[in-house]
Amino acid sequence: MARVLDAADGHPDPAAYPAEPGGSDNDGPDATRNDRAGAAGDDRSDTVEGTGPGNDDPAGGEAGSDRTPKAVTPASDDSDPTVRADRLRRGLLAVRPLLIAAAVAVVVLAIQLLAIVSGDYHPFSGRVQYGLRAGPLLVGAVAVAAVWWARRRGQSWDADLIPALFGGLGALTLLVGLHGTPFDLYALDGDQLFRTAAVTRFGDSWWGGDYTYRDLPAYYAPTYFWLLGRAGDLAGVVPWHMLKYGTIAVTFLAPIVSYLLWRRVVPVRVAALISVVPFLVPGLNETYAWIVLVAFVPWWLQVGHGLSRPGLRRWHPLVLGAIGAVLFTVYYYFFFVIPIALCLHLLWTRRQGRISWGELTRPLTVLGISALGSSPYWAPLAWNFLTSAHFESLNNRWITLNSGRLALPMLEPSVIGVLCLVGLVFLVVTAREALSRALLVLLVSTYVWHAIGFLFLAVSKPLMSFRMRELVPVVLLAAAAMALVRVAGYAHRHLTAIVVWRLAATGGVLLAVFAGDRFVDVVLADIHHAHNRTLPDGQLPAFHRPEAVAWKPAPAQLSRIIDARYQGPDRPVLLTANSDLLALYPYYGFVQFNANYSHPTGRFKERLAFLGDLGRSTSPAEFAARLRDNPYDRIDAIVLPVKNDKLVFGYRADEFPFGTNPREISLPRNLVQPEHFDITTVDGTLVAVLRPATSGG
Repeated sequence: MARVLDAADGHPDPAAYPAEPGGSDNDGPDATRNDRAGAAGDDRSDTVEGTGPGNDDPAGGEAGSDRTPKAVTPASDDSDPTVRADRLRRGLLAVRPLLIAAAVAVVVLAIQLLAIVSGDYHPFSGRVQYGLRAGPLLVGAVAVAAVWWARRRGQSWDADLIPALFGGLGALTLLVGLHGTPFDLYALDGDQLFRTAAVTRFGDSWWGGDYTYRDLPAYYAPTYFWLLGRAGDLAGVVPWHMLKYGTIAVTFLAPIVSYLLWRRVVPVRVAALISVVPFLVPGLNETYAWIVLVAFVPWWLQVGHGLSRPGLRRWHPLVLGAIGAVLFTVYYYFFFVIPIALCLHLLWTRRQGRISWGELTRPLTVLGISALGSSPYWAPLAWNFLTSAHFESLNNRWITLNSGRLALPMLEPSVIGVLCLVGLVFLVVTAREALSRALLVLLVSTYVWHAIGFLFLAVSKPLMSFRMRELVPVVLLAAAAMALVRVAGYAHRHLTAIVVWRLAATGGVLLAVFAGDRFVDVVLADIHHAHNRTLPDGQLPAFHRPEAVAWKPAPAQLSRIIDARYQGPDRPVLLTANSDLLALYPYYGFVQFNANYSHPTGRFKERLAFLGDLGRSTSPAEFAARLRDNPYDRIDAIVLPVKNDKLVFGYRADEFPFGTNPREISLPRNLVQPEHFDITTVDGTLVAVLRPATSGG
């Protein structure tokens, strides 16, 4: 077994991975300058990338060098042309992944434009989908050819290219699949309703706040929705359209972000291999959580364990803290595993008799910086929680029969199951290595969190612990990538170079094709959601199924009526269960139509009780007066369907631990009279805008 990672300083031992005979894997002939760049913290030196001398081993350059990093060269005179050229070269190498990604993005957009111009561009066309399914073959071939060519020339740009290729394939698949519809992949189905409402809210205001209730801070981590909403507003794009573009952008960036963070911990070609993992476990229903998922593991390895590649200068705590702040404000749930992971790590180091305060000081410092950086989100929310007389987190009470399922991907009879099993075996066998041990600690922590979740569930304080299981395949698949590189190194030492290269090339193409095809399958299986959902104007997207039927009334028609009659200074508060109306237009809701979407201090149950009592008003005047003046929010307009002379408010009530159940509250139609309301009926839905008090009877 190869030598272990040096747990004392967190740097991988270069000899723990295969070395490459003869030559170097840098991007220039001057090895001295590369060594100096590596010692100074540049990612691209031959020492940093872990290359030895030679270009025949396909695993070489991916997993460590058998040379130790050289000492930092003393600073030279800035006027020296050699020094300036060296700095320019290092700067270009540092941004090369982004330059390659930009070039791939241009190619993707050019393909999309050519397809539109061709005129025969239908996402459900057999020819179009055939082309998409051929994409993974092309990506696999280009990736393997790039590795072969770069290694023969002693270069490493292939590692930067691979994540960009997969990002480009994913983005192109979504561009093609969503052509002809403004909706995201899952349109307004399920949880997409509140996500769309959040983007709409931030598109209407720099502050935004909760997507339903007036004057409450955002409850869900807001950064992703804020960026989309603000970008849409500034660009003149309808805010909810930005969810589609956000999904495409995240899909393009996920493998690149994964690569940029992992290459701080493992050699660049190992990081490039790990960058394929997001396509093996796509999270297109929650793209903001998906990109945090692939970034969290390598970020935590640097924060909690201080791991980095030899020759790299560790990122300053401010940098890691800033990254943590961004991740937390995009999706915070994975941060809940950190206390468990820290405790397990400290227990292990104590057992080894080498515990030091540095093991705890470094992560606590970074986490403190992250907490400070993310405080614009959590501080107002915490203050709201602490000062509110009524607090009830209904979101955490969402539960299904599937919620208790353990994450055991390593036992599934599938390709991903085999890879996860390989990753688990590798982590167990190499548990003495710092990197493997850190991943094992994180893996075990997810199961500890699951067990803790049941304890809280038993006392009706659920933690939604099932959300943490998404980390399990990401950890195991990353470990599988490291295992494959280790095996390739072993094969290189015992087989001829040509045989090893053939095996590596075959395995690389198969992995690329499998990952790409899996992603294309996921997208093409679900694009019908986006193409068969009714648009705000009541029409259907261009490529809808023949049997699809538009829903009525059209949200745009309802919105025009409300805007024409409402005379208040701010956005009106609506009493409605029309989820599309609240998602697509920046109105406030008097009460959320789903208990699990309601803000913890929104007083969901009390508002429903008020509505029930409101229906017992003795006169239209009393009814209107209570709408204007109640303990919650002034209700400016009613948008409810009329059934049997009743206005019906439908909602989903909390029935923990059995999920939610549909319920209705009925209000007498005769309580809504013209002297108090401006009334219109559209397709069986009553739109009644409350008149100013001075105009009432």
